[in-house]
Amino acid sequence: MSTLPNATASTVTIGKNETDHLALLAIKSKIVHDPQGVVSSWNESLHFCMWEGVACGRHHRRVISIDLPSRGLVGLLSPYVGNLSFLRVLRLFNNTIQGEIPPQVRHLFRLQMLYLNDNSFQGEIPVNLSHCSNLRYLGVSLNKIVGKLSEELGSLSQLTHLIIHGNHFAGKIPQFIGRLASLKYVSAASNHFTGSLPEALGQLKNLEVLAFGSNELSGTIHPSIYDLSFLTVLSLSGNHLHGTLSPSLGLMLPNLILLQLRGNKFTGPIPLSISNCTPLKNLDLGENHFNGKLGTNFGGLQNLEEISLYMNNLGSGEPDEFSFIDSMADCSNLKALDLPANQFRGLLPDSLPKQLWSISSLSISLNLSRNQLSGSLPLEVGSLKNLVELDISENWLLGEIPNRLESCTSLENIYIEGNFFNGSIPQSLSSLRGLVNIDLSRNKLTGQIPRFFEHFSLKNLNLSFNDFEGEVPTGGVFANASEISVAGNNRLVSYEMLLKATDRFSSANLIGVGSYGSVYKGLLDQSETIVAVKVLNLQWQGASKSFMAECKALSRDGKIPIPGGSPPHPALFMAGLGTHLCKWGGDGDCI
Repeated sequence: MSTLPNATASTVTIGKNETDHLALLAIKSKIVHDPQGVVSSWNESLHFCMWEGVACGRHHRRVISIDLPSRGLVGLLSPYVGNLSFLRVLRLFNNTIQGEIPPQVRHLFRLQMLYLNDNSFQGEIPVNLSHCSNLRYLGVSLNKIVGKLSEELGSLSQLTHLIIHGNHFAGKIPQFIGRLASLKYVSAASNHFTGSLPEALGQLKNLEVLAFGSNELSGTIHPSIYDLSFLTVLSLSGNHLHGTLSPSLGLMLPNLILLQLRGNKFTGPIPLSISNCTPLKNLDLGENHFNGKLGTNFGGLQNLEEISLYMNNLGSGEPDEFSFIDSMADCSNLKALDLPANQFRGLLPDSLPKQLWSISSLSISLNLSRNQLSGSLPLEVGSLKNLVELDISENWLLGEIPNRLESCTSLENIYIEGNFFNGSIPQSLSSLRGLVNIDLSRNKLTGQIPRFFEHFSLKNLNLSFNDFEGEVPTGGVFANASEISVAGNNRLVSYEMLLKATDRFSSANLIGVGSYGSVYKGLLDQSETIVAVKVLNLQWQGASKSFMAECKALSRDGKIPIPGGSPPHPALFMAGLGTHLCKWGGDGDCI
């Protein structure tokens, strides 16, 4: 054990448990910042067993627990912690404790719970931690720990929780892990483990959680993994695993709540037996190479909340391509359905108005983007009143945007770009004041840009490459060029465009002066159209009325002579610095 510092006169009076008393003072001395005044209260006014965060045994009055999570503590963990020989629980998670885990922890042979998660510990896990033979919970996640898992840790026969995610562990997953027969929970994501999943994992018959996501693992899922029938979480996303999944996966792992294999290289069909995992809440198989028909019967998975199958090669082209949708009607807890970037194709079947849109629990996301879906968006989309995000972009959908979309009052994000939608933007969408991101680009939408967008708190509005016409609004999101895109709409006009066309209303482009204003000649760069722009002085009584009459006259005539012998050309008129615009050859109504 570490040698204790010399006792002062005041500490001698505490009594016979001076070892624990001085060890606590040594721990206090290594804390350099204590914003909540926790350890600063560790003083002689109270017995140390009454200090905040400290608990002692009822009879022997020795320290059995230090419990100081989330206190903002900054400093080091004193090696004198090893002198607290009766310590069973050390909870210091979510602080900023730095340095190495002191090797003196090996003396804590009664230690059962070691919570050092979410700090700034460095170095390796002490090899001699294996002396803590009663250790059940080892938590060092979200630190800066390096190195390999040492062979000696294989002697921790009572260990039930190994929580080491978010560090810099490297090397292969050691075979000795199979000797930790009591393990129920292994969380080792976001490290640098390499190699394959060892066969020894199949020996952990009590295992409930196996999480090695975001590492550098390769190879296939060893058949022994499917023998872990108590697994509730299998999370291996973000690795380089390949091969096919066992057709019996759902039969052998019936207790799965989370199946997360996203971001690997798996191929083949998604096992039909997944329908046997009745507790399943999250099915995340995106970013792989799964292919073929999605024939899963989701009807029995009534706990299912999220399905994510994006960026695969799913789809068969068969007439009953979407039969799996029918079974989702019974998934009353489904909140997110993400199927983008697959090979689903063909007309949206009747079952999709009647079934998919009736899943009122969909609240997070409905994503069918980047497939080859055709047909129109059914009116039943309005049934998704709790939906936050709708993404049907990059398909072959057509028709008008349904007015019923106004019923989706929780919508924040709408993405329908890259389709063949036509018609105008429904005025009914003005009620969706919670919208944040709207992308309607690359369609065949027409009409004017609704001014109600000016009153939305939008972060992004993309209307580019449609056939909108008239004036571009100037308020709200339209005042920030980085948040709005209207490129590729050649019939749109903005005040900035007219400034450029007339060289900022240069006198060189002045072609006439009338009772209420002046007329300038200009050239619109995008369409190379010559325009006449009339600037009115709206302070003159009758200017606005005269402008309206002139618009109607021009709409009947269709042309305006440009002084200087130029032939007639289409023209645009502006009143009051862009507040009124009238298109030559239109219906005479001002925008």
